[in-house]
Amino acid sequence: MLSTTSPMLRPAPFRSTAVCAALALALPAAVHAQQQAQPAAVAQAGAQRDFSIPAGPLSATLQAISRISGKRVQFEEADVKGLQAPAISGQTSEQGAVQAAISGSGLTMNTGPDGSIRVFVQQLAAVAVTAKRDEAETGFRASSSSTATRGGADLLDVPQSVTVLTAKVLETQQSATVEEALRNVAGVVVQPATQGASGFSIRGFGTSASTLSNGLSDPNSYKTNIAGVERIEVLKGPQALLSGANGLGGTLNIVTKKPTAERIRDVSVSYGSHAERTGTIDLAGAINDSKEFSYRLIGSATRAGGSSAGYDGRSQTYGLGEVRWKTADTDFIAGVSADKSRSVLDRYTVAVRGYIEPSPPTLPGNRSDGIDAETHSVFYTLQHSFSDALQFNSRLQRVSTDLDVAVWTPQFPISAPNLLLNYSGTMNRSNQTTTSGDHYLSYKFKTGPVEQRLVAGINHSDYSFDQTQYTGPNLAVRFDQPTQYPFPALVRNDGTRAYRSYSPQEQRGLYLQDTLKWEQWTLVAGLRHTSLDTGPGIVTQYTNPPTPDMTSAKRSFSKNTVNAGLIYNLDWNTSIYASYAEGFSPLFSDLNICGTNSASTPPTLSKSKELGIKSNVEDRFSWSAAVFQIDQVNLLRRNRPLNCNDLIEGQRSQGVELEAAGRPMRGLNLIFNYSYNKRRSMVDPAARPGVGPDSQASLWSTYDFQSERLRHWSLAFGISAWSDAPLGLTDTATRSPGGARIDAGVAYTQPEWSLRLGVKNLANRTLYGFSTSATYVPVYDKRTFMLTYQRKL
Repeated sequence: MLSTTSPMLRPAPFRSTAVCAALALALPAAVHAQQQAQPAAVAQAGAQRDFSIPAGPLSATLQAISRISGKRVQFEEADVKGLQAPAISGQTSEQGAVQAAISGSGLTMNTGPDGSIRVFVQQLAAVAVTAKRDEAETGFRASSSSTATRGGADLLDVPQSVTVLTAKVLETQQSATVEEALRNVAGVVVQPATQGASGFSIRGFGTSASTLSNGLSDPNSYKTNIAGVERIEVLKGPQALLSGANGLGGTLNIVTKKPTAERIRDVSVSYGSHAERTGTIDLAGAINDSKEFSYRLIGSATRAGGSSAGYDGRSQTYGLGEVRWKTADTDFIAGVSADKSRSVLDRYTVAVRGYIEPSPPTLPGNRSDGIDAETHSVFYTLQHSFSDALQFNSRLQRVSTDLDVAVWTPQFPISAPNLLLNYSGTMNRSNQTTTSGDHYLSYKFKTGPVEQRLVAGINHSDYSFDQTQYTGPNLAVRFDQPTQYPFPALVRNDGTRAYRSYSPQEQRGLYLQDTLKWEQWTLVAGLRHTSLDTGPGIVTQYTNPPTPDMTSAKRSFSKNTVNAGLIYNLDWNTSIYASYAEGFSPLFSDLNICGTNSASTPPTLSKSKELGIKSNVEDRFSWSAAVFQIDQVNLLRRNRPLNCNDLIEGQRSQGVELEAAGRPMRGLNLIFNYSYNKRRSMVDPAARPGVGPDSQASLWSTYDFQSERLRHWSLAFGISAWSDAPLGLTDTATRSPGGARIDAGVAYTQPEWSLRLGVKNLANRTLYGFSTSATYVPVYDKRTFMLTYQRKL
């Protein structure tokens, strides 16, 4: 789509009317108004004006010409990206100023009957618009978010904190999983689990239930194979407008790689600690001569001989296949993916005696313990432009994940002084299926000096969870057992099958988003109505003799949520903003609310206020800072004496965040983030809501030597640090110590191949994670290495 600038500092879409019918009514009126304005516009086309614009990015220069002249200047962001314009000084017309700005750039321009100017790449009639590789695959900095405002908005136009980990960052860090990469994001706390998938929180609120894949609901998106990831977007603050229920503190969106007409023939192999071997192939290119059709094929396989805890090694096999049709007006992608993996428990210890114990000398289970997962997805995305103003977007996906868990886990201490723990054989099989979609119209138009973009659409998600639980043995075993205890094998069969539970959920959302721009000001606002149905659920007990199934009633719920943000552009590359956002989670009570005769409850709400500043430096480096406060209300607390539930306030989360990414100087690439997040209960001063440290910081950088002799070499350095935090949900609990991890690497790169060696936890320190339980304290890997060879075929 064309970017349209008006008399303001940066490109501007947009505003609000009504939805589809109103759009249809508005189009003729807009055309009529435009026709009336044409004579006056033409009359002024040749007016001379004084211009004094310094040299800088071409996009900023074109915006400045538009602001000074009062004429619209249209251009594709992709066409001008990375181009510089000379200084423009003196008297000339707007056409002369634009011509001077684009001289030597390979671009051309024309003037419309209304005096507006269009800058574009001159193409032969037979050449079609082609799909290009995303910037996230080639650099540390991402200039836009694919989901934050629905439409690939520039991050300067997003009034909230957004962290983007690009594929290039993941490649240079040699991240093995998305979960590992998230440990480098300040404000995000990853919680390794003793069974099933890990959890994580953003700004002190659990977020696993609201994760996204390509902007659509997918509760297991953060298990996506790293080989297929284009970028990881961490959207901070409540996200009800985007994802509906459960995004109380933020959400995570995994964006997968897309087909491109550029030829890609990349093969990589790696070998690292625990005898881990990975092979990946990435193929892409045009299908036909016009390059309208393109494809992407990615395959990856990982096998490890062991793990840090002593279990059998992890494995993963992944495939992604996509085709794309892209023209000047239409961009359509369809694809399928499959992932089969086996993960094992990380190393852990306990803190049942008031301090953290050394890691056990023997394995607390069997080597074969682990979690098997198999995920299949099918999806499409469609973007069609009816005109420069009106666009339709549609995306749909279906994801099915089967989990098979068989692990020995510690439950509680039988004798804390003797480190005698109860171990339970945990066995279950489950299926999660999610069908989700997002479909909307966006309309750009101008009302006087105000440019607007209206988005109206429908969001939907159908989710089901089907689990069969098996009865496992329970054993009393010393945690510090000096010799390997013979844990029995975990057997799943009809004799150990205990019960099956099935629970469906349907969610529907109608939303309206509006962006208005006037001179230096931008207002972003949104309204969403969400309706949610849960159940009827079914529980089957496998008893002898058989007992009837238990069925829970269907429950329905609806909620309206709003968000709003105001942005002020200090100059072409810097903006400040203030925003308000809401999140919610359905709340159902099994007892009456105390003081009432009803079990009906309002939802749990989160309300966020945020102030921030964002800045770009010549389209190569960006930084931002934000302060925030999130208040949670409406939680249930059991009142046992009265046999009812009290409705109470929740927690308050306050903090500050600093972020930077890109290329601050020649040869140097870096990504940095820092977060301070203080959380407290609004009803219990001794409680510690949320999990994790108050302070986190992370830096990752690479430096490509510039001298002729060393120009093929690069060095990498990173450090992640965090403060201490309690193990549990009270301030008096045993504390997990703070820590710092240093990573380093070296790479040699030729045009057709590269070799990279990375070392994590270079100082070989013992580092601990965070948990809500004193019987499970995650222990991170000590020093590990990875050697990766990549070749372009």
